[in-house]
Amino acid sequence: MTASPLRQLSLLIRYLRGERPAVLLLAVLVPLGVVLQLAAPYLLRRFVDSALTQRPAQALFTVSLWYLAAAVALLGATIGADALASRLAWRATNRLRADLVAHSLRRSARFYQRHPPGELVDRIDSDVTRLASVMSALLLEVAAQALLVGGILAALFLLDWRLALVFAPVAAGTLVLLRRLVGRAMPFVAARRQSSAELLGFLEERLAAAEDLRVNGAFDATLADLERRQAELYRRARDAARVSVRWPATVQGLSTASVVLALAVSVWLHSAGRLTTGTAFAALSYAMLLRRPLLAITTRFQDLEEAAVCVRRLRDLLPRRPPADTAATALPPGPLTAALDRVTFSYEPGEPVLREVSFRLEPGERLGIVGRTGSGKSSVLRLLFALHHPERGAARVGGADVRTLDTAVLRRQVALVTQEVQVFHASLRDNLTFFDPAVDDGRVRDALREAGLTDWWRALPDGLDTVLGTGARGMSAGEEQLLSLARAFLRDPALVLLDEPTARLDPHTEALLLPALERLLTGRTAVVVQHRPHALGHVDRILVLDEGTVVEDGRRTVLAADPTSRFHGLLGAG
Repeated sequence: MTASPLRQLSLLIRYLRGERPAVLLLAVLVPLGVVLQLAAPYLLRRFVDSALTQRPAQALFTVSLWYLAAAVALLGATIGADALASRLAWRATNRLRADLVAHSLRRSARFYQRHPPGELVDRIDSDVTRLASVMSALLLEVAAQALLVGGILAALFLLDWRLALVFAPVAAGTLVLLRRLVGRAMPFVAARRQSSAELLGFLEERLAAAEDLRVNGAFDATLADLERRQAELYRRARDAARVSVRWPATVQGLSTASVVLALAVSVWLHSAGRLTTGTAFAALSYAMLLRRPLLAITTRFQDLEEAAVCVRRLRDLLPRRPPADTAATALPPGPLTAALDRVTFSYEPGEPVLREVSFRLEPGERLGIVGRTGSGKSSVLRLLFALHHPERGAARVGGADVRTLDTAVLRRQVALVTQEVQVFHASLRDNLTFFDPAVDDGRVRDALREAGLTDWWRALPDGLDTVLGTGARGMSAGEEQLLSLARAFLRDPALVLLDEPTARLDPHTEALLLPALERLLTGRTAVVVQHRPHALGHVDRILVLDEGTVVEDGRRTVLAADPTSRFHGLLGAG
């Protein structure tokens, strides 16, 4: 059974904590607006009856003033409630968006394999923006209109119990019908939203790979895939629209019939002398007023269901349970040990990338890992950095299983330098400090000096304030790799993990990078993955992987001198 949209939206309640004054003020303004709307037909009734009975002009003037005062007060209450609800909604949904981003950044790499960046942007930004609209307008309107329905029935009862008896079944029947239909469209809306997110993910990936698509002549295949996805989105949107339109049309017919019925009953009672002209006019006004909230509730429930779907999609990005407690104690000072203990690991079930891999590095020792593409070299680094966790066995840093370490503690003392360097559209300073204002410029300049970038950054037009990244100053592959080393120097890690740091570099640029690499590794434990065996002259040990298993492990000098070793063969192959 499909959960109620309102139940789905209960997630938002936690983000309203700390907003009690605003919520209480809304709880006053919304009923006040309803009361003022109900007062208008009553005042019109007094005016009509007073005019027909030829009451003094002063009495008519007094009723008119009250009517004007009610109209102005209603306008003020409506504007105030809308403004307050809008501010409340944006504050709450901004907190939700911050939680979503924070939790997503903590997820494992496998999470990003299932959810491409385009889909995550659609959820975190577009879905949350829709919720802000719901909280600021839709929920407030539905609550106000529901109160208005009850108030109209009560007002009709005060006018004449027979009028209330006529309208109560119409209102109750409409609400019962609405209750039966609510939620029917949610599976269709969810399917449409999923297709939209998948289309955005597809576009993001293909646009990022535009150059490769152009070089390899994959335009036709890409456009065919795009057309298929667009057709799927259209089909799902059409199905959602068909289901969503049923109850507004039904309720509109019922409410129109209720107005005709009100007119007939009022004429009959007035003809029988049981209803004054003013009361009949007020009854018809209330009937017209009743039609509006019923239509508003039913038509707005389509938006409410879409918002409920957004919440359900966002729940997948929020933690289902509190994170497991981890040891918050610091790792030992100085260079750290690093080890894999009979580790088996796979990205996809049944397809192991590492099989029973074991090694241990003593503090200050350097290990080079080589092997063919797909042998599991980079996976070793990701396990030590806790981006993934083994299926069996353990990855240990400083003698502790990384699963038991606090992530912040691990990140402070372990640095991972990858071959793909992310340069943000931000200043050089922010690209190094990752937007941490607590890092002073002296440390930043020292890190640049250690990485061999002093002359480069001094030549920049704005120094440390020079904006880098897309749409700003470009960088060569060598400059980007040296920037990644400067980030590591700034952290001053005890364990350094290098994932093919020279893979994108030509031999000349690689020769310029090696002195900075040597400075980074001095006095630290290091694991270096290289596709060029000759670039591992600075390591103590060599680990050779083949199809996820260790086929050779020994001192670099010994293996390089042994013509029967795998490493010697790799050196010979270049």
